[in-house]
Amino acid sequence: MPVPVSHPHQRYSVSGYREEESGGRVAWSCDLLRHGQSFGLVAHDGGDGGNRYTFTDDARGEEFLTAARGLHPRAAAPADALVDELITIRQMNALDQVAYCFAEDRFEETGQHRVADPGLTFEQVRELLATRYAERGPRVWDRSRSAMVPVAPAG
Repeated sequence: MPVPVSHPHQRYSVSGYREEESGGRVAWSCDLLRHGQSFGLVAHDGGDGGNRYTFTDDARGEEFLTAARGLHPRAAAPADALVDELITIRQMNALDQVAYCFAEDRFEETGQHRVADPGLTFEQVRELLATRYAERGPRVWDRSRSAMVPVAPAG
């Protein structure tokens, strides 16, 4: 079942992701979008601090921060957590191949994932994971849900 349109993952997205390495640190920035319309910029200097937000539309910015707090009420920096998810969604949905992971990959913590052989469909990858790798806790990236979803064992 797809994520409802009212969910922040459907309402918000990022574009124009840019990285720059300097002195062993990776700084990045990207535009924040609400239903495809830009309302701000988020940037990180590559250090230990949090993200910096610049909103071109203060009302949309406050709405974004409220949505982030609602989605991640226990997070120290809810907006940063939401931005991390939006960047991951953008990157995973842009892949030409089907992405998947195993429990040991720690996808949520590290972003580690694997890609299936070119030409394999979502269903083919799901079947392969269910029959050959069920004991490794496989999950496959489902673009309709914008998430890694568990693969049920075959049988």
